[in-house]
Amino acid sequence: MRLKVVGLSASLRNARRGGGNHQLVAELLAQPSKDELVNYLKQQASIHLSQFVEAGRSQMLPFDELYKNLKKLKGDRGLSNSEIVLAAALWSAAQLGADIEHHSLSEFFPENGKAKDLDKLKEALLSADGLLLSSPVYFGDRGSLSQSFTDWLRQDSEVLRAVRGKVYGGLAVGAKRNGGQETTLIYQLLDMVQCGYLGVGNDSETTSQYGGTGWAGDIGAMPKDDYGLDTSMGTGRRVTRVAAILQMAQGHTLADRPKVAFWILQDKDNRARRYVEKLVESGRFAIEPHIHFLADKKIVRCLACDVCPTNVDLDNVYRCIIKSKSDAFPGMHEQLIDVDAIVPVTYCSTQRDGMMSQYQKFIERTRYLRRGDYIFSDILCAPLVLEDLGTFENMQIRMLTSMLRHHTIILKPITGYLRQGALLNEDQVLAELDEVVAQARRTTAGRLVTYASKVEHLKYNPVGYVLSAMKDEEDQKMQRRRDMIESRMEHARRMVALRLLPDATQPPHRASA
Repeated sequence: MRLKVVGLSASLRNARRGGGNHQLVAELLAQPSKDELVNYLKQQASIHLSQFVEAGRSQMLPFDELYKNLKKLKGDRGLSNSEIVLAAALWSAAQLGADIEHHSLSEFFPENGKAKDLDKLKEALLSADGLLLSSPVYFGDRGSLSQSFTDWLRQDSEVLRAVRGKVYGGLAVGAKRNGGQETTLIYQLLDMVQCGYLGVGNDSETTSQYGGTGWAGDIGAMPKDDYGLDTSMGTGRRVTRVAAILQMAQGHTLADRPKVAFWILQDKDNRARRYVEKLVESGRFAIEPHIHFLADKKIVRCLACDVCPTNVDLDNVYRCIIKSKSDAFPGMHEQLIDVDAIVPVTYCSTQRDGMMSQYQKFIERTRYLRRGDYIFSDILCAPLVLEDLGTFENMQIRMLTSMLRHHTIILKPITGYLRQGALLNEDQVLAELDEVVAQARRTTAGRLVTYASKVEHLKYNPVGYVLSAMKDEEDQKMQRRRDMIESRMEHARRMVALRLLPDATQPPHRASA
């Protein structure tokens, strides 16, 4: 069964409308290589610029008049900057075997007037395994088209049920290299995981960030940004590969309980610790719990080594340069990595006296795990925050953005609100933890089946680090890297035999990506 990835462009400057969306897909599928794709994108960007010139830019017409002239075009030629990053992402999804669709949100949410043709938009979302959403940056945030789409999505219960557990990745275009692309992607990610999507960024080949980050101020400038195109292609690949992992889960079920790690990183008076222990002892959750109380552990600060980790080796070998006997990491390394889902936990209080926190030092030290070919790749992650009303510490966002860079799959952050020690929304917290367990069973089954055959694409690419890049080039030639890859595959094969059973209710699927 082939996967389907739908791309939505949230720009009012879109060049494609109506049949032009289908024509774009056909044109993308006709590009056999990355070089030819880039040449095609340059041609389309040039066409779009000429459309602006012909619509009145050369005559210095007011933009509202120019815009009316643009809307008279058929919508079958050219590409805006936001469409170009989306086209690059969709092309890379198609290269992995996915069916692709392109839609312009401006057709559903016009700049003037009411929303229209929403049944068509709904049909696209219902039929898709993955979603790519592209937006220009406005003041470090999404465009209003993206906001209108999100508002509609939140109000449609049928769509919300249908997209639960599907995969989302974002793309953003700003006028400067640091023009708000990352904040835009973070806000979109928060929106989408709140709606039930599983969030991912760009892939390991483009260093696992928050998604596609395009740099283009002027009309037609986007194809000049090689890095932005690469991160956009990486986002398309990432969405497709995770969707394929989830498809591979069909036909299999875990014979045992998912291993869920609770990392208690910030606490006061053992409130977070007691709550996690209470959850585990309740028997409500069919999990194998791994509780790590880290808030009071001795954790040496990350030294930010140019070359990290120290060497290539098997995953179970501790490879950080810090070897202090009092440091907690060497002793817990193997326990940290042998999990199916990660729930980082923090307690936040308006009263900081007595607060124990190793959050930032711990996250910094996980650098060697990320750079060690993404040990946590495709592990489900759902942050849990217990906070007194009025705390406003934003730990949900901090944990989500840090853990996404570990190449994980992000589930909605869970927030428990406390007042005078009483949890005000416990039913909601428990229901969202139920969802963590359900998705952990699914992602684990798919990951084990997938990794049993291939994990090569997880290699860390040390962009921006000259010494690391030189070392990495040498490491590629080493037998130890090949041994590490084979070890991951062999471990997955053993786990498939030990932990998975055929699901009699569903036939096994062979994903296309």
